[in-house]
Amino acid sequence: MVMSIQNMDTDKIAIAKLTKEEIIAIYSTHSVRHFPADERKPVSSIERMASEGIYTGYGLYSSKYPDEAGKQMASSELGRNLLGYAFFTVLPEQQTCLLDYFAVMENYRSHGIGSLFLQHMKVSPAPYNGFLIESEDPDYAKGEAELSIRRKRLDFYEKNGALPTGIKATVFGVPYCLLFFPLQGANLPDKETLCQHFSNIYRRMVAPCHYETNVHIFP
Repeated sequence: MVMSIQNMDTDKIAIAKLTKEEIIAIYSTHSVRHFPADERKPVSSIERMASEGIYTGYGLYSSKYPDEAGKQMASSELGRNLLGYAFFTVLPEQQTCLLDYFAVMENYRSHGIGSLFLQHMKVSPAPYNGFLIESEDPDYAKGEAELSIRRKRLDFYEKNGALPTGIKATVFGVPYCLLFFPLQGANLPDKETLCQHFSNIYRRMVAPCHYETNVHIFP
């Protein structure tokens, strides 16, 4: 059954920081349906980054406790109805992280859950001032259908508070526009800072030889 935000009690929805084990379980179980094979990292890569403390995740859950809605909680304190999830690459030494995967569970798509998730993230007490989003560049779309999808994706993020940075990047052959999603009212950092943070993150995510040949940033 497809559920919409209109027939759900949003007071019973809350965001939860995921444990390493929960990240691995969600990624292993659901990413195969939500992302194409060429976008999925090996589970071992996710495990490595989580063990190194540079990978984190949040889940949006239906909560049993309406008085705790809107709070960041341990997922074990919430009802186990997962609505969506977001995984991030984070570096302890910098205030900007990178959105790695973001998905809404199939039964809740196209009904405002993605927007609700981002609004919960916006006010969550996360230990960074915002995150970078890679959105496929409409200028490189192949055909009208792909162009429409890419524009809608950019519109979705901007509608929910993401800010254009004017930075573009090509990562493993895929051209992206970079956006910045501020948390807790943070300001947009300058381009130099964002480029450096994006570079720092990818240098930790991939081997040096892959970084030099496959990650290109255009301020």
